Amino acid sequence: MKKEKLLQLLFAFCSFFVPFIIYYLTTNPYLSFTDNGELMGVCATLGIAHPTGYPLFTILGHLWYLLPLCSSKIFQMNLLASVWTGFASLAFFFVNISLFKILNRGSKTKHSEPNSIIPWDYYFLALISSLTFAFGKTIWGEATSLEVYSLQLLLFNLIFFAVFETIRSSYNPRWIFFVFFLLGLGFSNHLTTILIFPSILILLFFHFDKKISFSKPNLKSLFLLLLPFLAGLSFYLYLPIRSNQFPTFNWGWVSRSFDKFWYHVSGKQYRVWMFSSSETITENFDKFFSTLPFEFAYIGLLVVVLGFIVLMFKSRYILYILLLAFVSCLFYSLNYQIHDIETYFSLAFISLYILFSVGIYFLWEKFRYYSFSGIIVPILLIVLNYKENDESRNNLVITYTKNIVDNLEPNAVVLSSQWDYFCSAFWYLQQVEGYRKDVVLIEKELLRRTWYLEQLRRWYPKVINKSKEEMEKFLEQLELFESEKPFDAQEIQFRFENLLRSFVSKNIEERPIYITYDILQNELDRRPFLDYEQVPQGFALRLLKEFEEISTDLRKINTQPFENFVGNKHHLVQGIIQATSTNLVYLESYYRMSGKTKESEELLKVINKLNQF
Repeated sequence: MKKEKLLQLLFAFCSFFVPFIIYYLTTNPYLSFTDNGELMGVCATLGIAHPTGYPLFTILGHLWYLLPLCSSKIFQMNLLASVWTGFASLAFFFVNISLFKILNRGSKTKHSEPNSIIPWDYYFLALISSLTFAFGKTIWGEATSLEVYSLQLLLFNLIFFAVFETIRSSYNPRWIFFVFFLLGLGFSNHLTTILIFPSILILLFFHFDKKISFSKPNLKSLFLLLLPFLAGLSFYLYLPIRSNQFPTFNWGWVSRSFDKFWYHVSGKQYRVWMFSSSETITENFDKFFSTLPFEFAYIGLLVVVLGFIVLMFKSRYILYILLLAFVSCLFYSLNYQIHDIETYFSLAFISLYILFSVGIYFLWEKFRYYSFSGIIVPILLIVLNYKENDESRNNLVITYTKNIVDNLEPNAVVLSSQWDYFCSAFWYLQQVEGYRKDVVLIEKELLRRTWYLEQLRRWYPKVINKSKEEMEKFLEQLELFESEKPFDAQEIQFRFENLLRSFVSKNIEERPIYITYDILQNELDRRPFLDYEQVPQGFALRLLKEFEEISTDLRKINTQPFENFVGNKHHLVQGIIQATSTNLVYLESYYRMSGKTKESEELLKVINKLNQF
């Protein structure tokens, strides 16, 4: 017995430690794209994150931030994603062990007794499956920079483990209570937890012996299950309590009213991207199937199909649980119009990884130790995915951000909507690390949310309070829009533009004012700035009442990292390279028109390099 326990601990340790080492080597030591900077700032200051708030993520992230590790805080926070994904791999190891014990019930081998200690070779099979999970392209991608999805992977795997333990223990109420507690925790991190709910209903009403039970005691027990569910969900109380204390990052200001709280936690603003078009379904469907080979190293897909066939004959009950999770996940994600949709496929991938485990188990039953050759799958995945998932040298966002900010004059005001490449990262650098505290950053798109105007007043009162009258007029219409009450679309746009004009006109005499090029891409966006000359200075455009020459220290512009990533197919990498090229085009055109031929030619060489792909 002691030997079996030691073996289990050894293989369990490997299921965490082997992926964690690889994750550690590929973790991004710099700020990364999109929400990475904002989420780091939220964890560092114990604040409120963007919808849906992610209270569990924030609290755990803050505790991790407080640890005195020997590294930069940015690397430390990104490393937390590696830790969570490593634990997700460990949880998947135990998912496999529990699953093998269930499948072992009907086996005719010498280890067929129910609840028997399974042999060491089953541990090795579980390790093969957990490593396959760990080194799949999408799962690995969540381990290299801080986001909410790595914690969600761990929670999904814990839920599957509790589900299989519920089945294995003949529906022991303690395990069912644990399932619902984990569901509550899942919702406290990410609302995609709802996608596994249909599978939980199968667990409750369609038992392993294929009997459907809607008895009164069974229905009454649902009310009892609300207790552990609400216990896990109670982390949401953190949001209004902490918001009322006015933390540095206070997205949504949810303490204002229950309506504001519900607007935030329900992710109401994201609904516009759901069920938007048939083109979205087609595009996301292609993305899902194109990434499958990199989740299973091609040959692993055959094992997945084998697992499906085995469950068709051996345990349709478990197959139904997995299929419901798979279908509900795809139904949701295929209809969601966002660029980084791959992360929303995670539950569907986990269902397929479990089918892979079933296939490996069947191969062991038929071929014994020949099945150990399945270790080739995670090895191939490391070879296939290492380069694309290696973020250890990805300093694109921090470089891009400094290319903008280091070229700004003191006390500058910047209006931008470059959230993915600049604004989120600068939030962290300025509010947490104190970088360029003199700069005022106004995120143009966030101005369309009532909470952000209040946040700006707290961050930059000297600049923002000058536009108090325009803000109050805009807020009148904005509040109607946010509360889904009748509003005048033309009037709200008119007041929005007036607010933008006031930020410029009321500060331009005292401060240098800049916009980033993205604002010029849309006619409505650029309208408030047409009365001003727009002169490139670094990676921003300075607004001037009358044209004058503005110098840029080209030594403060670093383009080498972007040249190193030319050819990378990730859409965010391509986007930031294109943004860099566009900024250089503005600069080159300015130098050429100013007769500075040498600088123009130098910039053209870099532009050509960036546009090679």
